[in-house]
Amino acid sequence: MADVIEIWADTQESVIRPMTAEELAQREKDEAEAEAAAQAAAQQAAQTAAVTQLAIAHAKSLGFTDEMIAVMYPNLAP
Repeated sequence: MADVIEIWADTQESVIRPMTAEELAQREKDEAEAEAAAQAAAQQAAQTAAVTQLAIAHAKSLGFTDEMIAVMYPNLAP
């Protein structure tokens, strides 16, 4: 089980104690939510990269060069 460090602001006294069951459950919940958020962000980044590459490929199929794409769509760098 993990420990908690409690520090009293007025006296600067500190105590190290084991986490309660509720604190441990909240920590596990927070970690799971953080992991899910990180996975969602990574998935969104991968999807954005894939869409960007498709847009670049489409523009190139229409005859646009990398330079033309960079000028017209500065946020869509090849």
